[in-house]
Amino acid sequence: MKLLVMDTCDVVMRRKSDGHLFITAEAQLTSISQSLGINEKIYGGIGNKALAIMKGQKEVQSTLRNAFYDQELLSLTQGVAIEEGGTATVWKTEKNLTVVDNLGDLEVTITGTPINNEVHVRNAKGELESATATTGKITVPAGHAVEGDIVSVTYQEEITGDILQLDGEKFAEAFELEYHTIAYDPDTNKVVKDIYIQLDHVVPMDELELSLENGNAIAPEINFECMTAPNSTRIGRIIEEDRI
Repeated sequence: MKLLVMDTCDVVMRRKSDGHLFITAEAQLTSISQSLGINEKIYGGIGNKALAIMKGQKEVQSTLRNAFYDQELLSLTQGVAIEEGGTATVWKTEKNLTVVDNLGDLEVTITGTPINNEVHVRNAKGELESATATTGKITVPAGHAVEGDIVSVTYQEEITGDILQLDGEKFAEAFELEYHTIAYDPDTNKVVKDIYIQLDHVVPMDELELSLENGNAIAPEINFECMTAPNSTRIGRIIEEDRI
């Protein structure tokens, strides 16, 4: 039956080591490509005719590009689980702080808790001066700003969050991968089929690129090498189910 397929896929992946699931319904691109490492004609006889074709080294690759930044998706390339509720030290900057006069001292107020109360005050000229925070109050160094100026304050703070480690000794693990999309009858434009593409043994390539650019949403893309499952010659399958 001829079909019209014009959508991307929903994706379900299951990590083989522990059964952990990754699910997304926000994919922008799901693709599969196949190539042969050996595809040569065998020639012989009078006139050196083409007698046979030698084929082998079938290779299947798949690509998944997601519409949204998702730390779970990035973890596929790292071979590590996300550490929930971990702690880390980060730099924070509070902006648009107005310098006020407090009994002759010029001060600004911050909301965070700097490590060791150490902060750096940046004035309108871009100059930095070190200072000390006391219960959220910072005395602006003399000559660095005047009352009414707008400054920013940068400091280190310990936070709690979900952490994805980039570990030089760990690599992407094997997954089962399933894509699901729908197909239309081109004559009626009615959905008539569900199409499932199953790949039994895929390993994400250990390559990652995150480009953060103004006006462009991050759309992480991961490539997979698709191989035969252990003790099998099968790489995967494409299934059509009638839509009732």
